[in-house]
Amino acid sequence: MNSLNKNKIVVVAVGLIIKDGQALLAKRAEHQHQGGRFEFPGGKVAAGELVTVALARELYEELGIHIHHPQFIQRLTYHYPEKTVRLHVYRIESFEGEPVGREGQPLHWVSLPQLFELNFPDANCPIVRAAQLPQRYSVTTNLITTEHDALPAWLAEQSIEKETDAWVYVRLPNASSTVYETAIKHLSMLRPDLHLIAVWDAPESVNEFIRGRHLTHNALLAQTDLTRPSEQYFWFAACHDEISLAHAARLGVDAVTLGTVLETPTHPDGKILGWDGFAQLAKSSDVPVYALGGMQPKDLTEAQANGGFGVAGMRFI
Repeated sequence: MNSLNKNKIVVVAVGLIIKDGQALLAKRAEHQHQGGRFEFPGGKVAAGELVTVALARELYEELGIHIHHPQFIQRLTYHYPEKTVRLHVYRIESFEGEPVGREGQPLHWVSLPQLFELNFPDANCPIVRAAQLPQRYSVTTNLITTEHDALPAWLAEQSIEKETDAWVYVRLPNASSTVYETAIKHLSMLRPDLHLIAVWDAPESVNEFIRGRHLTHNALLAQTDLTRPSEQYFWFAACHDEISLAHAARLGVDAVTLGTVLETPTHPDGKILGWDGFAQLAKSSDVPVYALGGMQPKDLTEAQANGGFGVAGMRFI
């Protein structure tokens, strides 16, 4: 294969089709590139074609369904030895018709956690993690004091207010490492259904209780590489500008918070992006973006209309 073909970029529209907590997968024919592996449905974007138009066309041609309101998740670029693929990934929860393999491909509905057990093309692996992400990302309130005696009230509040299976960023900026470890451990015991995300520099002893870690803006920019104990380990990060968004994408961060979008009492002196500023940054991001700052449940639709994946906040979940 000559270098011209090796450097060719193939643009692909991908649909993460979800129904009743399951994702729709196809299985590639053995003779295809990455044959025999599972994949998320989609196909090539023609020259000059809008990605969303290509997505709708490909899913109708492949599955016989008409999709509604595809929600952008992420852009992925992966370099195979023989070509480079750039995937534009959309989440789809509304469609007409019953999916069938119109090209003879076997179809499978698979629960979202089960996706980790299947064999995908390498370029699809980040989509498996993206499929797990919630559209609402909770941030804990702070402790009243930094001492252990503040934990019972905090634990009671957090364990009562969080929705079932919520993803929760345990952010306790004034807590000592000992208090922080105790908070994580006890919240995990009280609410084993929660997906806890620790601060980036939390002690290693919390690893058995968490799904991942969240980098501050400065910590993100200081990283040159990120490691994962397993494919089911998640990295989040705080971003405020194009530089941090681009760096998060280079590192392979799974999702970012972007703010401050609206005025909030927790950050009264923070720079306010507003929805226009948020949209400009979010639409340029290759990583799923959560709107942060003054968010309420009703703001999810607005965030998604402005290029975001979801919303993040302290008191709305």
